[in-house]
Amino acid sequence: MTLSEAPESFFHSSKRILLLALPAALALVTQGAINQVDMLFIGHLGGTWDPMYAGLELSEAARAELATRIKDGQAAIGISMKLLWLYAGFLSSLAIGTQAMVARRYGEGNPTQAGTVALNSIAAAFVSSVAVTVIAIWILPTFFEVISKGAIGVIKQGIIYAEIRLLAIGVIVMTASIRSFFDGIGRTYIFMWVALFMNSLNVILDYGLVFGAWGLPRMEVAGAAWASDLSAFIGLIVLVGWLFLKDYRGYQIFQWRQLRPKMMWRVITFSLPNGIATAFMTLGFLAFDKVIAMIDELRVERALSDAGHVVANLSMTARTEIMDQLGTGTALYQSIHQVVIAVMMLFFMTGFGFGSAASTLVSHELGAGFVKRARRIGWRTVFVGGVIVSVFGALLAVFPVEVARVFNPQDPAFQQAAVGPLRLVGICAFLPAGALIFSQALYSAGMPIYVAVVTSLGILWLVPGSYLFGIVLDWGLLGAWVAAIGFTLILFVAMGLMWMSDRWQKIDI
Repeated sequence: MTLSEAPESFFHSSKRILLLALPAALALVTQGAINQVDMLFIGHLGGTWDPMYAGLELSEAARAELATRIKDGQAAIGISMKLLWLYAGFLSSLAIGTQAMVARRYGEGNPTQAGTVALNSIAAAFVSSVAVTVIAIWILPTFFEVISKGAIGVIKQGIIYAEIRLLAIGVIVMTASIRSFFDGIGRTYIFMWVALFMNSLNVILDYGLVFGAWGLPRMEVAGAAWASDLSAFIGLIVLVGWLFLKDYRGYQIFQWRQLRPKMMWRVITFSLPNGIATAFMTLGFLAFDKVIAMIDELRVERALSDAGHVVANLSMTARTEIMDQLGTGTALYQSIHQVVIAVMMLFFMTGFGFGSAASTLVSHELGAGFVKRARRIGWRTVFVGGVIVSVFGALLAVFPVEVARVFNPQDPAFQQAAVGPLRLVGICAFLPAGALIFSQALYSAGMPIYVAVVTSLGILWLVPGSYLFGIVLDWGLLGAWVAAIGFTLILFVAMGLMWMSDRWQKIDI
């Protein structure tokens, strides 16, 4: 054994992991929090944050209408974000291949080749985004009519929000490519600062455009969408500017003669399995949303029957009006579901951050020829990242009502109905984080197809499982989320077993 491949102490390896993972995790959590911030501001319409309603006493009917608008808006934002991720997530898979290839070239001591990979990844991201954006906006209404049938408000607000957000597909994909370059050379803190700036700007723009503060137009859901788009665009400009600093000139990223179709194709083909898996997973989560909408429809029909109405004789508009009067609206479970996902995404993004660290460190070790160290760093990243996520999960399990109240402070029915799913997600927080860390490590080692297949198999459980528990067994919203936890368990076990094997150790990328 060479001195260089001698086992690291747990303290030293943990320090290396945290130095890379914490900035990456904070950056991804912050970037993902743009969506949570949009939900948060919509949840405070008519509340103490909203200058239009300051000092006003609302009638019961006005409060009911406002509560319904909030739930519809939050459900619409949650579904829209999956539609955005269906396209942007598919294309952003370029970042997976980019980071692995940049990190491998960096580990080999070849910075100009790392820069060539980054340039071709950015070019591929730009070209692919243009066509996808046009198609995404064209078919948007059909998606909402299928997923949220029976919730008119969700459909209307969802189309408004999603049309604006889909305009940012190219911005998101190019940002992911540039971020993957910085992560691949171990500079995860760079995107952390950019993401913090983006989210701070989004908070300011959200307040102004959602509530119509500071002389800006009051746009509510549309304002939240424009705030997110503008902050993402400005963040991309800052990130591109960072590439021109003298510390990165040696990578020769903008040597346009280095644009090579063959290199673009290599990045695309390496990343394609992840893109397909991401798209399939997102479609699965949209189908999961559909199951939740069906559970909501059953809830509405039971509530109407209990109130003495003949459900078959009621139009969708009539159902909506009556449910508004009853105080829960037609999208109670859909709004709770999207808030639970928004909270769970904090665990996912933390897992991605530690997964990014695992990807970079594993690639560096493999590039240097240190296979045993690569294996150890993978296990230790899962342990360190899993413990940190579990601490936050425990807090969620203990304080689910308080978390729900942050997103919708004016609706006690919402808060109480959200307790079960939020507590379940908190208790099981380790599973998605561990699964994501293992999957990122396997990607960097050159096993994208395996990760894609396992992810697809997990999705094949999620939809029928949520239908079985939520509707057939009549466990409702909580039952559907039990199935979702099963999905994360499948991923965690399958990825962990592969990491225990030696199949990934000698793959050349």
